[in-house]
Amino acid sequence: MCVGPAVAGPQYMVAIPAVLEAGAETKFCVSLLQPNETLVMTVTLMSEETNTTLIQQTSSEDFHTCTQFTTPSVEDDVVQEFQVEVRGDTFYSKEVRKVMIRSYQSMTFIQTDKPIYLPGQTVKFRVISLDTKMRPAQQMYNTIEIKDANKNKIGQWLNETSDTPLTYMGTSISS
Repeated sequence: MCVGPAVAGPQYMVAIPAVLEAGAETKFCVSLLQPNETLVMTVTLMSEETNTTLIQQTSSEDFHTCTQFTTPSVEDDVVQEFQVEVRGDTFYSKEVRKVMIRSYQSMTFIQTDKPIYLPGQTVKFRVISLDTKMRPAQQMYNTIEIKDANKNKIGQWLNETSDTPLTYMGTSISS
């Protein structure tokens, strides 16, 4: 609880995560309280190359709204600025905060049907990729290789695409 002098005039709040996932849908919320005139609230995501207006709302009444936008796709982590500007005839405020846009990669797991194989047996395995929300994802695998304990290649698949999130494969070990 905060006790202090009463603040006269408009108040606003914007909530957005400090770290955003590149290329993903991101949600943020804005609130405007006690406007004493018609105000224009503009929220902009700014980078060195471009500025993107995410929301611009004009109101003379309290409001609260949440909106989604697609975060820019980036190869490497990048810091951008998130600007909130509230403007009226007698009121003006501008706040700028930094947000990080982070590029996450899917994770791939391989599971064999048993830990040790003997010559002549069939190696059976499955491959699954999970996206950043830990959901199964269809994936294209450039190279899948099976090697023995001496690092000898005993099986290879190139440019395999999974029709389903879980891919089953196998090969025989020569005697």
